[in-house]
Amino acid sequence: MDHVSAPDDVLSDCIPLDRSTVLMLSILELLHAEHAQGRTQVSLAVICKRLDIRMSTLQRLMTALSEQALVNVLTQKDRLVASLTTSGEEISLALQAA
Repeated sequence: MDHVSAPDDVLSDCIPLDRSTVLMLSILELLHAEHAQGRTQVSLAVICKRLDIRMSTLQRLMTALSEQALVNVLTQKDRLVASLTTSGEEISLALQAA
């Protein structure tokens, strides 16, 4: 099996993802997986527990994702829940395919 590697000039242009970016991608992936299981909304508390992050960190990240129209955050039965928007679902699918 042949191994294909990127040219050195391409690799030197790569920038490592920061923690916030990785967490935002993880949130999109988690919401996508839950949606695929038939759960269109996930409580923020569940997301915090699964990703092992503080609520304040999650709320900051959700604000950024909401501003990009990738997630919706709303109150349901006295708890905050999140769901993917159509754009968020499209991004999640594209990330899964990459």
